[in-house]
Amino acid sequence: MDDKEKNEEKEESFTLIVNTEEKRWDEKKISYEQVIVLAFGSYEKDDKIAYTVDYLKGSDSHHEGSLTEGKDVPVKNGMIFNVSRTNIS
Repeated sequence: MDDKEKNEEKEESFTLIVNTEEKRWDEKKISYEQVIVLAFGSYEKDDKIAYTVDYLKGSDSHHEGSLTEGKDVPVKNGMIFNVSRTNIS
């Protein structure tokens, strides 16, 4: 891959919907942790906090599903993420 192709790859931008808000994303994949940061501004790895990350309108091979810690998914424009945070007592 030459420099021009690398620059074009980096310039690709996606509009994602995270908890009903439009978010810009500049990578071809997004991880569980990165989605949580988009939703809440930070990610806390804590045994007393549980996150649920579900998505819709993904790529053909990943049209809908859930993300778990350490996993990622390819993104596409208009992809929808629903993220919730629960305190565990």
